[in-house]
Amino acid sequence: MSEFSNSFEGVILDATALIDFEFLGDWDWLRERYAPLYIAQEVLDSDNLTFQTRTAAAKYLTPICLDTEEMFNSFMQFGLEAPLLSEADRSTLALAQHRFLLCASDDGLMVETCKKYAISYTRTLRLLSEMVKTKYKTVAQVKKDVQVLIDQRGKHISKSVLKAWYQDLASI
Repeated sequence: MSEFSNSFEGVILDATALIDFEFLGDWDWLRERYAPLYIAQEVLDSDNLTFQTRTAAAKYLTPICLDTEEMFNSFMQFGLEAPLLSEADRSTLALAQHRFLLCASDDGLMVETCKKYAISYTRTLRLLSEMVKTKYKTVAQVKKDVQVLIDQRGKHISKSVLKAWYQDLASI
């Protein structure tokens, strides 16, 4: 099991994580390790998702909504403290915080907000490292996956982050 699996009631993906996994197609591994998998309804309501991404979300993720006053208050607070967060991102954060979900995101502002509010999060490179640790994929395969995300998805990963990640992979 993953290092997080016993601490949380599942994982909620933001749009960046959804798109990453739609490109990688490793839904079975993600479900095996982190089920149940959720997405904020506001992410699905966004006009920014492709048909293919919406289809993947419908197939692999359960949509959830803010349903308590506390969640709505957190949603509002995130908007005041980080006005550049979208409604979808604020919903994802509020749901993660109040439903004890691990937040999967590579968005810098999302990660910053998770840190500020002590919301546990994971990033795509960490998940790829876990694939190696669990022997689901080899180092060469996850390096190829990252290249796919960079070349085909247009994902930006800084050279220093990639270099550190490659070094960490070598120790697995």
